[in-house]
Formats: sequence, C-alpha cells, structure tokens
Amino acid sequence: MQSTWKKLSKNQTVSLLPSILIGISIWFGATPNEELTLTAIRLLAVFISCIFALITTSVDITMLVLTGLTLLSITQSFECTDKKTGLLTECRLCGTPNPLTGDDYECNGGKDAFEQSLVGFSSSVVWLIFAAFHLGKAVQITHLGRRLSLLMIRAFGKHMLGLAYAIVLSELLLAPFVPSNTARGGGIVLPVVQSIANTLGSTPTINPQTGSFLILVGNHANLISASMYLTGMAPNPIVTSKANQLFGINFDFMTWLKGSIVPALVCAFCLPLILRWSLGMNKKQEKSSKNGDDIIQHAQMELNKMGAMSKKEWQLCLVLLMCLSLWVTSSYTHIDATLVALFGIVVLLHMETITWKDVSGNTSAWDTLFWLGGFVTIAKQLSDAGASAFIGHKISQTISQLHLPPLPSLAISYFATTFMFSSLSAHTVAFVGTFLDAGHVLGAQPMILTAFLSYFGALSGCLTNFSTGSAAMYYAPGYVTRSRWFIAGFQLAIFYLFVYFTLGLAWWKFLGW
Repeated sequence: MQSTWKKLSKNQTVSLLPSILIGISIWFGATPNEELTLTAIRLLAVFISCIFALITTSVDITMLVLTGLTLLSITQSFECTDKKTGLLTECRLCGTPNPLTGDDYECNGGKDAFEQSLVGFSSSVVWLIFAAFHLGKAVQITHLGRRLSLLMIRAFGKHMLGLAYAIVLSELLLAPFVPSNTARGGGIVLPVVQSIANTLGSTPTINPQTGSFLILVGNHANLISASMYLTGMAPNPIVTSKANQLFGINFDFMTWLKGSIVPALVCAFCLPLILRWSLGMNKKQEKSSKNGDDIIQHAQMELNKMGAMSKKEWQLCLVLLMCLSLWVTSSYTHIDATLVALFGIVVLLHMETITWKDVSGNTSAWDTLFWLGGFVTIAKQLSDAGASAFIGHKISQTISQLHLPPLPSLAISYFATTFMFSSLSAHTVAFVGTFLDAGHVLGAQPMILTAFLSYFGALSGCLTNFSTGSAAMYYAPGYVTRSRWFIAGFQLAIFYLFVYFTLGLAWWKFLGW
C-alpha cells in the first residue's frame, strides 16, 4: 500500500491535482460581475493554478505555461481588440452584438485569441533576456568568464564571503549606468558568477551548495542595486513620474539616492550573511576559510595554464564594452537595450567568436524565452482584463474598511502583489498608479509612500524566480531548487520589510520627509 502511494505521489498528473482543483474552483465557482468579467476570472484561475503548481510540484515551468496558454486560447479567454472601435473586448464575445452600440464586435474570437497568446513572445524584455543568455554563453565558450572568475578568486577567494561581497560590489557599481537590471545581471554579472562556481568545482549536481550561494547572492544583489538608483531599473521612473504629478513633489535622481542609500547599503551588507545562514553554510564556511591560501594558489596556477588572453577573449571584451557603452548612453542614443544585446550577438557571430550551433544549442535560453514569454502574455492579459486593477482596488477598500494604517498596509500589499507578476515592469505599470491614488485618498504621507513604492518595486522581486528577467536567468542553470529559491526569497522579504520599516523610516525622518 505504501509503495503504491509513493508511486502515485511521484506521478506528475497526481501531483498536479491540487493545482487543477484550485483552478477549476475559481474557473467555475467565481461569478462574473461589473468589476470582474468571465475572461478575467478564467485568467486568474489559470494564473493561480500555475503559481500553486510551481510551488508545490516539480513539473517543468514551460509545460505549465504551454498548458495554460493552450487552455486560454481554446476557450477564447483573452482580451481581443474590436476593429470597429479599437477598444478591448472579451474574445469570446467576438461576432456578438455590442450592448452599447447594437453593432457586432468586429473580431475573430478563435484566431485573435491565439494571436493574443503569442503577444508575450514579442516583448523586448523577453528578447533581452534571450540575448543576454547568449552573451553569457560567449563568456563561457571563450573562457573569458573563467579568467575573470580566477582573477576574482585570486583577489577575494580566501573567504567565500569575500567572493560574495565582490559580486555585490560589482552590482552596486554598475547599476547607475546600466538601466536594465536584466542586461546588468544576466548579461554582465551572471556569466562571471557561474564561472566562479565552476572554477570552485561546483555544478548543479556536484557540490551545488557553493554555486547556490553565489547564484542567490548575484540575483538578490541585482534587485538591491535596482532599488538603490532611479536608473537601476527601467520602470523606476514610472513611480516618480506618477508621484510627482499626483503629489506635486520632486522625487528626482538625487532624492531617490538620498532615501535609498542607507537602508539599501545595510541590505547589501547583510545579504551574503543571511543567505549563508539560510543555506546552512556556517560550518562549511569555516572550513573553506582555512583552505583559503590553497584556493588562491590554485587560482594562480590555473591562470598560468591559461596563458595570455586569446583573440576570441579580446573580441568578446570589445563587444561587451560596446554593449555596456550603448546601455550607459541609452538616454542619449535612444537605442533599445534589447537591440544593443542582439547587435552584440550578431557581431560575435560575424567575428566567429561564437557559432550558430552555440546559439541553437543554448537550451536554457530557448526554454526561458518560451516560459517567460508565456508568463508575460498572461500578466498583460490580467492587466487588460482588469483583474490586476480589481485586486488593487480590493486591497485599498479592505485597508479602509479595516481602519488599518495606510502607509504600511499599502507598502506591504504592493510588495506582496509582485508574486502575481512575471515582470517588475508590468507590476509597476499595473499597480503603482492604483496604490499611489489609494494613498492619496487615504491621506498617506506623500514622500514616505513614494519612497516605499519606489524601493519595493525592485526589492519585491525577491519573492519568486520569475519576477524579473535576471531572476529567471539566475534560476535557469539549476543550482537552486524551486523550493529553496522561494524559502530564501521569503526570508529576505521579511528582512527587507523590517529594515525599511525601522531604519528606513528613521533615515527618512532624519531627511525631513
């Protein structure tokens, strides 16, 4: 009996049953109303079911996304565009009379629903991630990443924490100049982090703990640096633009930095310590520090074996510097970060630094392109169907009805709702206006509310492995299990909330906010 139960528990279909039941209960149990359409309910059912499956099962994320998109497309549970009015309508209503005008909705439900299911795959953010994967592959193929990692190990390798702080420092120094956290994390820092892990003999199957630690440090350092500067992440200016307009304040680059610098630096300093504790590395850390001199000597020996930099390494350095320069000057050149990364890949291909077989064989890139594109589609549809706004409004109403303090309630709710999104940009666009308006109505202090929403917009990405492109890329190598990723993210979320509600508030009071 026990052996039968074990077999059933390992069966993929059986493990998905709780997620399927949750989805079915929402799909058929929720009643449409003026605020939540049938399409919005179905989108929420599929999304919540997928998220629950991600947390509770080991089913591949790409399979879940494919299943969700197929189901939504077949049932026409997307928002389509009425060609006559240019307005959005439920795809299932295409060809039926518009109750306001009496004319039929001019769209093809089946065809347009399928087209909508592919919208996320045209997202520039998704293609930036895809391109950054291949830049990372080039770093690996040319052995430039290995060389850089050996140099870092030689400089900081006496202690594992030294390597961790070197990664954190790299992020903090790059963030003001590279406004795409995905390009910065996935295209520049991640390849070096992976190379360090490999050089230390850590792979997803052999001694994964070392790699897990470095991967988690890199991912969360990316989010801290994104929160520290106005230019640290693409959607950051959306928050300040809305707040400045609504409250009549001037939350500019220096104001952002003044407010973030103390709590963000504290978080950055504590990050490696918290993750070391979370992974239970304290004892192993003591052992590695005793062997620090051996590690440094080994790194020097490996560098000697590698010899001088090869032609391909120099070519890659040139291309990466070109990409970095174009990313830094994007506000002047107006060249999209994704186009820069794709141009870099094209140049590498023509210089034969990498080959097309290297690109086509990079399965992690193609896999991430698919599932992240699918999640972006669902997130956009949740916003278009009004489901995201519905949840935001319900949160505001609940805060008012329960007579909860507006500031902490709005800030924590904004932080937590990131769990619903596969893009920090999408989360900002969908919710920041709603939460700022709610805070305005509820009488929240403008500068403090703006600070919370500004900094939590990036920090809240710690909750999942799909919150932003860089998180997806750090997760892809397979060093960190899904459950461990979520546990570490939850622990850091509690820490961030504690720091910003104590030290952060005290610092902002000192600044006169």
